[in-house]
Amino acid sequence: MVHVLPRRKQKKCICDTEGLLKKIIGSPTSLPCTELNLIRLNLFTERNSDGTGFLILKGNDLYDRYNARINDRDIRAICLFIKQSSRRITKLDLCYNEITDKGFFKLLRNLLIKGRSSIINLNIMHNRITEESLLSLANTASLMKLKYLRLNGNDFGVNGAEYFARFLRDNKSLEYCDLAETNITLTGLAHVITALRIDHGANTTLKVLDLSRVVPLYDRYAYETKWLAYHIEYLLERNDSIIELHLQKNQLISHDVEYFTRGLRNNKTLLYLDLGYNKIGDHGIELLAKYLAESPQLLLLNVAGNSIKDIGARALSLGMPYSKIRALDISQNNITDRGVLDLLNTLKKPYYLRFLNIWGNKFGHVACGVIQRMLLSGALFQHTIDVQIYEVDDVLYAAYYPNPADRSKHLYYSELDYGYALPIEHVKRNVVVEKRKVKVDCKHRRKLDKMNRDRF
Repeated sequence: MVHVLPRRKQKKCICDTEGLLKKIIGSPTSLPCTELNLIRLNLFTERNSDGTGFLILKGNDLYDRYNARINDRDIRAICLFIKQSSRRITKLDLCYNEITDKGFFKLLRNLLIKGRSSIINLNIMHNRITEESLLSLANTASLMKLKYLRLNGNDFGVNGAEYFARFLRDNKSLEYCDLAETNITLTGLAHVITALRIDHGANTTLKVLDLSRVVPLYDRYAYETKWLAYHIEYLLERNDSIIELHLQKNQLISHDVEYFTRGLRNNKTLLYLDLGYNKIGDHGIELLAKYLAESPQLLLLNVAGNSIKDIGARALSLGMPYSKIRALDISQNNITDRGVLDLLNTLKKPYYLRFLNIWGNKFGHVACGVIQRMLLSGALFQHTIDVQIYEVDDVLYAAYYPNPADRSKHLYYSELDYGYALPIEHVKRNVVVEKRKVKVDCKHRRKLDKMNRDRF
């Protein structure tokens, strides 16, 4: 018979483990409320090869990760991180967040004034900024060093555009300005354009201006596009610094192009004109074709989504050979095989066409055959056109093939690359191509000048 020994009762430990642990390691101070934010902000900072950094805090990305967006309470942590960072933070992206006038004033006071930080690129699109922030911006215009400023998607109100016009007059550093999707009045728009005119002490540093999808405030009458075109004509005539102008989705009609062409003929600096997704039609493109036939300085033209038919494409093909156009976007129109063939027959011109977008038109087998032949001969390249030709049962079709020029709106609206936030596995690093400095040795310049050219 086996005897089973009774189990001994385990004695409970009566010592204070927490107290003993405090005696060993001491009593550490509690973490500051911003330290966790600083660690997260460091993960969202892109490293550049030239020693600078980009702090990217997109609201859609943050909401997908943490179910929250940046608000006024987080501005203090952002300012503290940028000032204490070992890298020189030059870009701050705060798009699609919930920053109000109070948070923008903190950014303005701590980061945007000269000598307080290194921010030269600010993206604060689609927040809750009103005319109060624009007034603060105007009051400190002479102290700002921003080169890139995006305010699109905010509520300017009645007086916001007037305050921003004062900012443009007093500021001497801004080069890129985005005022799209802002509900400014035509009076406010006139103030902004007047601030850019030479005869009114214009801003001479601005190079890129975006006035797309401007939604004017009206009470009792409809939106008349001729007044917008009238102001744009004066802007083109009396400005010599803007090289890129965007006017998408402003409901411009064919008669408004008459104002544009009058202003373009008196302008010598504009290189990129964006009239996409308006209503200029065949008559409007005919007026632009007559302007292109005069061999102007324009290099890029976007007339996508303007209900252009074969008549307009034929007129454009007659003006293209004399132009300097390097990129043409005529996609999402009503052009058939006949119009596409007219355009393709004018590609071999003195100035080589780098980008051509024709997707969204109604062309078939005949035009696809010409495109395929031009791709094989080297007149076109696959990475410069937005369609790819394939064959089914001896019939050629065109499929959409995105080229680098089609990513502009994807980058403009700060969309996520895969539609959702990716896990942060490592810090993103960018390679910044530095411009090489050309050094000329003038030590023997006098000897070269005295030599006779016949000896060579």
